[in-house]
Amino acid sequence: MKHSNLLFAPTLNNYRERPKWLMNLILVIILSVASIWITSITTDLTADLKETGLSEPEIDQMSTFTTVFAYIGGILAPIIGIAFSFLIFLIISKIMKSDVKASSLFASATLVKLITTIFNLIVIVIMAIVGLDPVKYSITSLAVFSQSNDYLGVFDLSTLLAAYLFGVVLYATSRFKGKTVVIWTVIYLVVVVGIGLIQASI
Repeated sequence: MKHSNLLFAPTLNNYRERPKWLMNLILVIILSVASIWITSITTDLTADLKETGLSEPEIDQMSTFTTVFAYIGGILAPIIGIAFSFLIFLIISKIMKSDVKASSLFASATLVKLITTIFNLIVIVIMAIVGLDPVKYSITSLAVFSQSNDYLGVFDLSTLLAAYLFGVVLYATSRFKGKTVVIWTVIYLVVVVGIGLIQASI
């Protein structure tokens, strides 16, 4: 296990015995806030509000309100996401009778969130550089061929990255066998894509 060639596996393997999560959590929050800041300066938050016929003072007030809640969400959302991922890892590990510690799974959940947050931040920075609105456009999903097609937006590189990390946690931290990891990863992808397609149809 220690000599696995899978990317991030050595670190996640180390978390099994020496879980470290605080720095990961702090970095996740900082990078999430940075993503929101970049998005806010590259997105015209007032465009849709102007079409509603609101006055300038009302638009400014609504814009400020939206920005404040975006930052609050930027702090709370990743924490909730980490907690949810941790519970999923814990439940699956218990089902499969893994002897992994809960603290190790929590540390792994924070690392997974940190990696996906870094990926999303890089994408947002690239879009900001080329002048694309990250709220309206996607460059990591099949929606790049048709931005108005919500179904294509479900098939995203970030989903594949999350699925890979999901599998590596089960393999390196929970110590599942290869075939078991593949089965659970496929289940993860089916559930995530299925939920995405349902949301796209609403």
